[in-house]
Amino acid sequence: MFMPMVQGGISLAGGHIIQGSGLFNGSSGTLARTPGSAGNVDTYTLEFIFKLNDAGSIAINNYLFSAGTAGANRTIFYVNTANRLGMLHTIGGATTLARETTALLRDPSSYYQVIYVVDTSESTAANRCKMYLNGTLIEDFSYEVSTIAQNANTFVNSTDPQRISRGAASAANYADVYIARTTLIDGQALDPTSFGETTDDGFWQINDASELTFGTNGFLIEGGSAMAAGTDSSGNSNNFSKTGTITATNDSPTNDADNEYGNKPTWNPLALSLISYARRPAFSNGNKTTTGFGAPSSRAVLTQYPTN
Repeated sequence: MFMPMVQGGISLAGGHIIQGSGLFNGSSGTLARTPGSAGNVDTYTLEFIFKLNDAGSIAINNYLFSAGTAGANRTIFYVNTANRLGMLHTIGGATTLARETTALLRDPSSYYQVIYVVDTSESTAANRCKMYLNGTLIEDFSYEVSTIAQNANTFVNSTDPQRISRGAASAANYADVYIARTTLIDGQALDPTSFGETTDDGFWQINDASELTFGTNGFLIEGGSAMAAGTDSSGNSNNFSKTGTITATNDSPTNDADNEYGNKPTWNPLALSLISYARRPAFSNGNKTTTGFGAPSSRAVLTQYPTN
């Protein structure tokens, strides 16, 4: 069955400039915070601006954000091994809220802006989690559960551990991604126009999020240096603690030639689809490094992927 692939659609020109991104290495890099008091656990908005390094060949789930203490009690947001964007909430081992998209995120050159809006006070169960990709509401799902009770709590904004780029249950499923911005709005279900807008030529443009009202446990982590350190710039000082390898980079979804911020060229893993597995090189360092090329014929297929 044909499955659509989601390609790029974020404008690189004009608008707000994000000063780089944090490169999470997929094996140890994570940011963690345990709130001292609970915020709004049933209404919130999560935003992620990220670029997948292993698009097309994901070995384990890329967990963008997780909250909770174990697999039986967690709320998670991720891109799974089939390249589907998703979220899942389980309590007592029962899944009561879940979404996985029909469309596939398979472009290793594209930054995606994903917005999750959770509001369990909604009277219609299907509206208790909405997902937007580059400003567009996602309406087609390969997997969907909407049995969560009205006004039910999730684990986001609770006093359980909150993690960027790691699963809730164990130290596994780290994200292999560049993350340029992650934002949590505690207590509000916002539209994507709070984070971007459609330009006159039809592209989705990222806007400044610093003037939003973030709520008790809300945060704004943006740019390479802040991502590498877990520094919150919302004014709440809800800083995260860093574990493992997160590298500050100039790779960004927005262009600033004077300061060398922009979507940098990388090797393209998808160009290897015709190469036997034994000859495939290994990609690392955000698709900037390859090792183990094998026979010369495999080198001829590789091209540097122009992402600007």
